[in-house]
Amino acid sequence: MNEYIVNKERYYLINKEIINEGVEFFFDLYGKNTKEENVSLVSTKSRKLIAHDIENLSDYKYLYVHESEKKFYENYYKNFMTTKLIPKNMKNFYEEVGNTVNNIFENPTTMKNVKEVESIVNDMVSTILHNDFSVSSFITILASDYLTHTHSLNVSVYSLCLGKHMGMNKKDLENLGVSALLHDLGKTQISDKIINKEGILTEHEFNEVKKHPMYGWAMARQLGVTNKEILSGIRNHHERVDGTGYPDKQKDEHISIFAKIIAVCDVFDALTTNKSYKNSTGTFNTLVMMKKEMSKHLDGDVVNHFIGVFKEEMSKIQQNK
Repeated sequence: MNEYIVNKERYYLINKEIINEGVEFFFDLYGKNTKEENVSLVSTKSRKLIAHDIENLSDYKYLYVHESEKKFYENYYKNFMTTKLIPKNMKNFYEEVGNTVNNIFENPTTMKNVKEVESIVNDMVSTILHNDFSVSSFITILASDYLTHTHSLNVSVYSLCLGKHMGMNKKDLENLGVSALLHDLGKTQISDKIINKEGILTEHEFNEVKKHPMYGWAMARQLGVTNKEILSGIRNHHERVDGTGYPDKQKDEHISIFAKIIAVCDVFDALTTNKSYKNSTGTFNTLVMMKKEMSKHLDGDVVNHFIGVFKEEMSKIQQNK
């Protein structure tokens, strides 16, 4: 790895192949052109790159990472190459599953949906429980733009990672994954104009959106779902620990663990994916916001476990230093 020393600080050349729209790095990027002696900070950590960023970064002949964050880059690059070099690995799996989930949302009342969802989730659980599974490598392939079906798939992946971190067994993880994958099923019963509206909803529109957990719960029951935990995750993922959520205004101790987990992952994915009218807030900024500003909405212990998912990944990197 080529190094460059300026003012006694060491910088290491990175492979520019990793620079793509929608990616998010846990390290700062520094740029330099041929005739320049100094390097300059050109992209900060914890924010997803957009098209404008790609254009700016392409202006620099060389891109570097500081020695203090070299291991973070090396870990990211390793995961990047793993995803690239094994085409039938997680990337293709995610895309294939995404297509299936899209079909489910286009035909939400088909009875075979539950079996398809169970099959999808079982495969995901097996992947996540595998010893070689890396949370960061999965995050790099999650859809960066907010669509109902990709959002549901992302929330399911995050929920399974969180459930694993909390010590859930395989069967509980499978049920949790099904609940998370179906948590927004009720949105298929709401007007596309409302679901896809850019910007703030009117009071009437928001009241319509607030019906989707009940719709989804009823649809899941009609499809033959009887597991109470799965149904509670679908119905109560918008409840808040202070009792101000919907549809049942449940308070902390009455909200099921599935609903609490899905609520955390739902908020995280909504804030870290790009919308046509709002860019991602970035992983770290979102976690801080969830911890400090949403304590009355999200279960604190579950949020701590979710942060632990990311800390665990960072700890693995630090141990390799």
